[in-house]
Amino acid sequence: MVTVQEAYRILGIRPGIEKKEIKKKYRKLMTQVHPDVVTSSRGSYGYSAQEINSAYAVLMKEELFDVESNSNEGKHHPPKRKKNAAWNAPVNVNAFAEREVLQYVEDYDGTVLGSYCVAKGKYLWKTDEDFPLFLLSLYQCSKELLDGIDEKLQRDEALTERQQIHAELTYLLAQQFIDGPAMLAELVKKEEITSDGDQVFYFSSMLELMAGAVPVKAGEAIYPSGIRNHKLYLKDKAGRELGYLSFLDDRLYYIVIPLFEQKRVQVKIQAADTKAEKRRNTAAGYQKLNLWVKLLKVNTSRMPENLNLQIEELLKKYKEIRSCFDHPIHTSRPK
Repeated sequence: MVTVQEAYRILGIRPGIEKKEIKKKYRKLMTQVHPDVVTSSRGSYGYSAQEINSAYAVLMKEELFDVESNSNEGKHHPPKRKKNAAWNAPVNVNAFAEREVLQYVEDYDGTVLGSYCVAKGKYLWKTDEDFPLFLLSLYQCSKELLDGIDEKLQRDEALTERQQIHAELTYLLAQQFIDGPAMLAELVKKEEITSDGDQVFYFSSMLELMAGAVPVKAGEAIYPSGIRNHKLYLKDKAGRELGYLSFLDDRLYYIVIPLFEQKRVQVKIQAADTKAEKRRNTAAGYQKLNLWVKLLKVNTSRMPENLNLQIEELLKKYKEIRSCFDHPIHTSRPK
């Protein structure tokens, strides 16, 4: 673990420097040493990209850095330690495994070079954490769990089923690190409270049309048909399946669909396309929808436990899969 003093030495800066100056120096150094930019592991600097990343993470963590400036004296106070966690997101203590919180690595001009870990734990996702990096952290967490099983069972070859199980495991882990109701309230601004005290959220969504499906008329109701492969399929009033629900904001997929799967919401769906847009949207393969989501007052105390059981069952299934290399080859003897 890099200390604060070591971090300053690695970056070649003095204690008490402003955050923006630390970031400027960091970007400059990364252009010299990052492995995607130079062939040498250390480039033209005395420390590696990994060491510079670690130093930068230490100095930029909230609990380690709180610079104040005094305009009269033109001096900066030294960093003050805070008692907060390295990442100030809520924690799900019941989550199955820890995950990394990632941030982008940028060069001096702001070009993204990669990512690095700023914290590791059972931190819930919050909106100031880049969502693609959040999904990447879960993908890596899933990979570590599956790699551990492969190593324990001494598997030399990747299983054909691994890709599908890896995706399913990532999806289940995502549910443990997303507070669906809280994130829905944060991402969807149009909210109302019913007379019974229930929360109802309104937002735009889309119907991804199946081949041959005909969009319904504007204002007509559309109904849930069922959930398959983590997609909510929809049907018209005659019972004809039309396609599946999708979202303008990809983050809502990981919030709304799990709430449906957990039977924690009710929904009202209405076609929103105007006649002028109908031909264009049909050609594009989608139809705009108005969506109302009502949160139900259900007991959620067993949700983490249920998710953990699903994850354990999935990992058990992966352990029991046998590849063709696990079976001895029998050859028939000549009579």
